[in-house]
Amino acid sequence: MADAGKSTASVAGEPEPGSNSSPIWKAALERYFAETRRGGINEAAIENDLWVVQTPEELLSRIETTVPCDTQSSATWSRALADLKPVLLGLSDFAALIAWALGLDSKYALPVLAELVEMLSELQRTLPRIQKYEKELPMTSTLEGALLDMYSEIIVFCAYAVTFFRNNPNIGRSPSAWSRFNQDFAQTKRNLERYSRRVDEVADMIRLSRESTTAATVATIRNTKLPEELPAINLPCHSVPHGLNLRFFGRDDAIDVLRETLSPEQDRHEMRAIAMHGIGGVGKTQLALQYANKSLGMYEIIIWVPSESQIKFTQALSAFKIKLGLIDDKEQRDGSHAIQRLKDWLNTSNKDFLMIFDNVNDTRILDQIWPATPRASVIITTRSPSVASRRANKSFRLESFGLESGAEAIYALSGKQPSGEDDKAAALELCRLLGGLPLALAQVASFIADRDFSFSESMVLFNQSAEKVFARSPILDEYQHTVTTVWNLSLEQLSPQARIMHNLLAFFDPDHIAESLISKTKTRFNDPAWEFILDDFEFSDAVAELTRSSLITRLSPSKALSMHRLVQQTVFARLLADEKLLYLDRVIEILSSAFPNTWNRRGPYQGHGYETWETCGAVLPHISRLIGLVSDHGLRPSNAGLWAELVFRAGTYLWEKDQPYLAQVFLEFGLRIDIGESHPVSAQAQRILGHICLDIAQPHAALSAYSKTLSLRLMTEKADSPPIADIYDSIACSYTEIRNMPKAFEYVERTTAIHLAHDPAHMARTEAIRAMAFLRDNRPSEALCALHKCWELQNLSQEDVESSRYPKHSGDIMLLARILWALGQRSTGRELASRAVDASSRPVDIRRDSMFHLALMLNEEEEQLLSAKLLRDITKIDSSVQETKPHQARAFWFLAKFEEQIGTPRNLCDEIKSNAKRIKDALKQSEAGQDNSDKAYMSLVGWMLW
Repeated sequence: MADAGKSTASVAGEPEPGSNSSPIWKAALERYFAETRRGGINEAAIENDLWVVQTPEELLSRIETTVPCDTQSSATWSRALADLKPVLLGLSDFAALIAWALGLDSKYALPVLAELVEMLSELQRTLPRIQKYEKELPMTSTLEGALLDMYSEIIVFCAYAVTFFRNNPNIGRSPSAWSRFNQDFAQTKRNLERYSRRVDEVADMIRLSRESTTAATVATIRNTKLPEELPAINLPCHSVPHGLNLRFFGRDDAIDVLRETLSPEQDRHEMRAIAMHGIGGVGKTQLALQYANKSLGMYEIIIWVPSESQIKFTQALSAFKIKLGLIDDKEQRDGSHAIQRLKDWLNTSNKDFLMIFDNVNDTRILDQIWPATPRASVIITTRSPSVASRRANKSFRLESFGLESGAEAIYALSGKQPSGEDDKAAALELCRLLGGLPLALAQVASFIADRDFSFSESMVLFNQSAEKVFARSPILDEYQHTVTTVWNLSLEQLSPQARIMHNLLAFFDPDHIAESLISKTKTRFNDPAWEFILDDFEFSDAVAELTRSSLITRLSPSKALSMHRLVQQTVFARLLADEKLLYLDRVIEILSSAFPNTWNRRGPYQGHGYETWETCGAVLPHISRLIGLVSDHGLRPSNAGLWAELVFRAGTYLWEKDQPYLAQVFLEFGLRIDIGESHPVSAQAQRILGHICLDIAQPHAALSAYSKTLSLRLMTEKADSPPIADIYDSIACSYTEIRNMPKAFEYVERTTAIHLAHDPAHMARTEAIRAMAFLRDNRPSEALCALHKCWELQNLSQEDVESSRYPKHSGDIMLLARILWALGQRSTGRELASRAVDASSRPVDIRRDSMFHLALMLNEEEEQLLSAKLLRDITKIDSSVQETKPHQARAFWFLAKFEEQIGTPRNLCDEIKSNAKRIKDALKQSEAGQDNSDKAYMSLVGWMLW
């Protein structure tokens, strides 16, 4: 722009550049000069003339001087100029058109001027009334940026047009060139439509922010933009579970394949993914670890993600997000949208990163975090060839070592060389028996080195015991029997304490077993052989013995143990039937003593042990492991009641953590355990199942579960006891969701009568449900009184409720917002709803629901642009998570309606509706309406989420 300024200043008597233009327009003009210079035009006359022309009339006069006189084309020129004048007068500035006109030399402008004017007329119709915004609204940085984007789109395209026409002097005789120009113009028009809408949105928010009661709404809408502003990021950030293995042997060819496929390149245009498949123990994980550790300098980010279960998948990504710096302690308690936020950051970070998904059984689990950027490199390890082929650009089978390479491996790993030809032959035979499986070779080499055996001596031992071990391990038929041979030889030499420890570990999730979970257990074993577990020194002795034999690995920084799955399966298979039941019972006792027991307590915070969530999350994978063992092997724990209650606690925790669908699986599994309906835990389990059904918008199923709870409780409780009142509360909730208001109020009154007869101070929850029922019955004044009474009984103010960590209090705030809205106190109601959206500590489903109801409020106030923006933000939530799909379907449906009100083309609105229908049909939600109506889509989500 400095050069342009010098050239214009040299013209005596001419106005100063941009004297009548806005500063934003002047900034956009700088981009014009840059674009024309890039196109090869540096003539000072163009720049001078651009500043001299100051009015549309003067521009028309200048164009008329180029009109050819008394020619066949003069009539065309006259009509075009007449059409051009209203276009110029309608635009907020006209410097762009100057660029067009001065780019058209009269020698070749004739054939296309009419078409050009028509295109400009179309462009003018896409622009908002910018001058009105600049004059009437304060110029914020956001508005200035939005205007600059739009101005720049115009002026840069104009500059492009100047260079295009000058470089294509025969444009009238070149249909292909004119077609190319038309396509570029169409793209500019689409961009301008987007920028125009953005200017309108910003102007609306500025106008709203002038009202004191709308400040929270404006802040909410700004903050819902994805991705959010991120805190400081810790880079480089590498999450690799083990360091470089200096004894890693062979696999050079495989390492080269990984490097050639995945090595980050600045100019590559797509992400790279490679999958390794093969039998368990072939070394897939070790190979991925080796590549990751050798690639620390190539990637700023490396993420190791155990992928065999949803629980471990989520925990690993959440932990990495904390390490990276994308989450604070407050957000960590929520945890539900950690994966989506990490995914958004990775895709927009412009950083090279490596993701390793280890032990993938189902590729659908990868949808939640699968990258969408060419900067990503991905490794998948799996046993299944079909799984490997579904996601990766390239996949290969990792084979076992051949005889020669296997022998070289066992020599290197054992630190021994054959003593002669016979010993060499024995080593080759040993490798053949082991099938060249790397895990088996490593174990055998360690065994040989630990005992200083020759290969011949080792071969004799294997031949003596292989048949017996293979006969006792039918469960391992899919593996080479030589693998079980080497593990059994090692296992048979364990001390009694180490053997007990190893057998016990076979029942835990193998990846991360906190030592304190076992050594600090409150369980009393009543068996001298087990007392070593409670002695720190003896416990560490047993761990050291297992570590020396490579049967487990100790993760020193986290004071935890890990155990290879093949070892674990072998140990489990060796146990006799009564031994399996003994160890299963012990582990159930250990986990039960460790898992907080808050699920069955009565009190102000029924069913929410949020203060113990961290402990619950650490124990949960081990309960999941036991469910798998019990299901796969038909095991029946001796204490079925304790086992069922442990499963119910885990399911309750998952429900509290906004994972109702997985919680439902746990609860239904627990209810299939044969403990009898009269067991004390059965009633509460049915009630928690009812809570889950309400959360997933199945109120009739919830009512059925609550009714069953009532019949079970009446076996042990009096009909007028407080525990029965709790169930009446839940039944009233179900009827309110179903909208059977007479029944809802009937059960609220039953509850009230019981509490009044015992202790009225304990009916806070009843008053909250009464408030919900009054609001559903269109009685907001009575609802407000009931809600205030609910808080009064708890000695809470509204400020206390808003700042509370108790998750269900966020539902109280949204209920209050909806009550105030119904009472006509719209500004206050909208502000409360906005704060419910902003609160990062709130459960994610309540925040999504709050966003939706805030959008409805804004739409009622004819703020369709802002309402549509909130709904679009809901639709952007990761749809691979089951809990988000009902919210997305509902948002898509109403977004289509609001877009129609805005004036969005019908075909785009129909596309939005089709997205809603597709998600709704996939849900197959039995209690939702089967038609495509507002009522059907509203029924996908509970009427009131708590």
